[in-house]
Amino acid sequence: MGYAIGFIGAGKVAWHLAPALKKSGHSILQVISKSALSAQKLGDRVGCEHTDKITRLDRDIQILFLTVADHALVELINDISDYRGIVVHTSGTFSSMRFACQKYKYGGIYPLQTFSIGRPVDLSKVPFFIEGSEPAVTEVLVSLASGISSEVHLVGHEERRWMHLAAVWSNNFTNHMLANAYGIMNEHSLPVAWLEPLIRETFNKALDLGPAKSQTGPAVRIDQNTIKKHVDLLSYSQELQVLYKRITDSIQSVSNSSKGNRT
Repeated sequence: MGYAIGFIGAGKVAWHLAPALKKSGHSILQVISKSALSAQKLGDRVGCEHTDKITRLDRDIQILFLTVADHALVELINDISDYRGIVVHTSGTFSSMRFACQKYKYGGIYPLQTFSIGRPVDLSKVPFFIEGSEPAVTEVLVSLASGISSEVHLVGHEERRWMHLAAVWSNNFTNHMLANAYGIMNEHSLPVAWLEPLIRETFNKALDLGPAKSQTGPAVRIDQNTIKKHVDLLSYSQELQVLYKRITDSIQSVSNSSKGNRT
């Protein structure tokens, strides 16, 4: 069964989710965004109406996705209070119970992946986590997600927020570390491409063996001489010096704790 679907929010998640839902047999009726240009781009992408006016919400929409930041969700709860379909958020941290004071049915579909506009993602391999306000809603949301991905799981808010924290650590923080590494290379006119084989092996090994067993480097070796040299090299940036020292201390603390558990 295909549903009539609408989106409020035309950012990265909607950019990937809307076409996937259309491809799986559903109709995308409308895209609404505060940015008229963003609404137009996504609307053109999936061939539907687009607007920057929430007052023009199409009442034929059966399932309304709110693909916006958490702070915007709080505002939207009341803005769509007269809507009578199923409202779905895609947040990793927002509590679906915030919708409980409204008359519409609600739930969450959280895809555990990083998204960028213009970069393809194979959603069939992305885990989707479902939460519904009642069994009938959960069944609908599971059906939607199953048409896109083979990895669909039922979770509550508590589990979802811990997963989101782990996702930020493994994706956002890791990416920031890579940005710092690229910055060091660029600062000294060294090709960043020289780091690529190391980066690929780092992630492949962590996935194959587990991060704890894959840890190498001066911190885990307690190589204080090399650590001091690195800190001295970073004298041009106090921020990077502090970051280097704190990460080194954290690695050593985890390493010492692991050794203690093995004795």
